[in-house]
Amino acid sequence: MRPRALSFFRGIITAAVDVLFPSHCVSCGAAVFYSAHLLCAHCRGSIEPVRDCCPRCSGILTGDGCTLCGNRRFYPSRHITAAEYEGPLEKALHALKFSGRRRLHRPLVGMLHAALGETAAGVEMVTSVPMNRDKKWERGFNQSELMARRLAQRLGMPYIALLAENPRSATQRKLHSRDRYLNVLGRYRAINSTAAFGKRVLLVDDVLTTGATINECARMLFSGGASDVIALTVARAGIKKLENL
Repeated sequence: MRPRALSFFRGIITAAVDVLFPSHCVSCGAAVFYSAHLLCAHCRGSIEPVRDCCPRCSGILTGDGCTLCGNRRFYPSRHITAAEYEGPLEKALHALKFSGRRRLHRPLVGMLHAALGETAAGVEMVTSVPMNRDKKWERGFNQSELMARRLAQRLGMPYIALLAENPRSATQRKLHSRDRYLNVLGRYRAINSTAAFGKRVLLVDDVLTTGATINECARMLFSGGASDVIALTVARAGIKKLENL
């Protein structure tokens, strides 16, 4: 089928879906077209990018330095986060993770792509923070992997699973900063070391809180032979937001 004809038929199908299965924004409830992927233009536009953050890890800066990487070993050479975990973005991520609204990963990937910008230069593959089999079966998908795979397509590079989460790992939810760093030790292991060896890897996750998860994943990627790790997350949440993650 010719591209113009294919585009025409896709338009008809999309219009039919909008009529038969109307969509609403997960943040404000406004009616939206299917192509908006459950997040209206107004709510998207109200999401503010992270500003005045640590240039290395996107952590919060204080008079004493960075609260995230300033007083500990931080393995990624760079971490970038797109926006604060609040408002429409908080609602979108919650709906994606806990209500199975998979289509929301599309606008979130757009945010990741924009935040990454020129830092993508030199990246050779994309991977994600893994999820153990039981949790993935319960949720139906790993939201970080979902976003990482689509981002890899947009960047024109391969997505490769380079990490695995060990079975029966204790959850990070509702743990405070120090406990998160202790709990995450030994949680992940490197796989596909041949693919990672000597490569610059982009590691994708959904939310940054203390940085414990991406730090441990980056450490494991280096143990698997990666030459450099850049981390990328959709949102940055304060420790007081842990009960919502």
